[in-house]
Amino acid sequence: MRRRDMSEIHPVLVIGGGPAGLKASADLAELGYDVVLVEKLGQLGGAPIRWGYKTLAPELRPTEEVMGPLIEYVEGNGNVRVMKNSVVEGATGGLGDFTVTVRNLMNGATESLKASAIIVATGFEHFDAKVDPRYGYGRNPDVIGIHELEGMLKEGRVVKRNGDPPKRIAFIFCVGSRDKSTNLWCCTVCCGVSIKQAIELKHLLKDADIYMIYMDIRTFGLWEKLYWKSMEEYGINYIRGRVGEIYAIGDKLLVKGEDTLVRGPFEVLFDMVVLAVGMEPGSGTAQVARALNLKVNEFGFLEPRHPNIHHDSGRDGIYLAGACVAPMSVEEALAEGSAAAMQVAKALRRLQRAVVK
Repeated sequence: MRRRDMSEIHPVLVIGGGPAGLKASADLAELGYDVVLVEKLGQLGGAPIRWGYKTLAPELRPTEEVMGPLIEYVEGNGNVRVMKNSVVEGATGGLGDFTVTVRNLMNGATESLKASAIIVATGFEHFDAKVDPRYGYGRNPDVIGIHELEGMLKEGRVVKRNGDPPKRIAFIFCVGSRDKSTNLWCCTVCCGVSIKQAIELKHLLKDADIYMIYMDIRTFGLWEKLYWKSMEEYGINYIRGRVGEIYAIGDKLLVKGEDTLVRGPFEVLFDMVVLAVGMEPGSGTAQVARALNLKVNEFGFLEPRHPNIHHDSGRDGIYLAGACVAPMSVEEALAEGSAAAMQVAKALRRLQRAVVK
């Protein structure tokens, strides 16, 4: 009779190198477990790094201060093997003894790996506003998404297609969210992110007039302070309304809609329109659901066994973390990565303590 030691435990497979996957990998490595981190893109960091987020709400802390140390730790830790440009194509077995097939997207080569447990952290994609033609996204370069604005803010240069700085800017909330024609769910963070960006725009373009056209303001928890700060300190304007269509008129954008507070139509010319595009499950989430035989809900997000316990996938030895389960902030995704890592550590510790006859 003996106990299993650490050398008999296969590495933990983490799928997705965004905030949740990085935090799970870092925590497990710090506990002494070997980790294989599989990321389909050529860089780690997920959406915050891919789209060049300048800061993270609600504290407006530079993204690199949050994500940089995690990426550096994971890439430099001897317990972590990082496989970029790769996807998991299938897995057999169960807790303690999975056999996983990983394919390199660059050369098509496949590799069979052993894993003791699997954490799925495939993140999200921003809604593609081309799906909704009323906004002219993709046809007019002065209509952009909040993810594209982040890159401009980070570069410190927000300009129109003609190179001029915009003097009047509109944010349109809930694009691709809370809408039966696109996505029914609320993305929880887009209001706060838009308000954060409006404040950053006022720092960059002090004389710009900024209007927030919203259905409802949903700044949860401590994010609420951004809402009041934006009005009281920066003079940002709020219009409760719905946008019907956006027209290009010369180098201006005519935004037509209805003010739902005064119950009347409005038509306003803007230099730039920013769409608060929501979150939706990406192709990576759908692909891994097929590969690992995981359940998805009616919206396409991975469905946990219990709706309030995200880490439990319903399949023994496979755990969920981050925005592959539901829309969430970076801070929530980081916490969920740690939670999934803890569940894996608990399960593997039970294996180590098992008496082998």
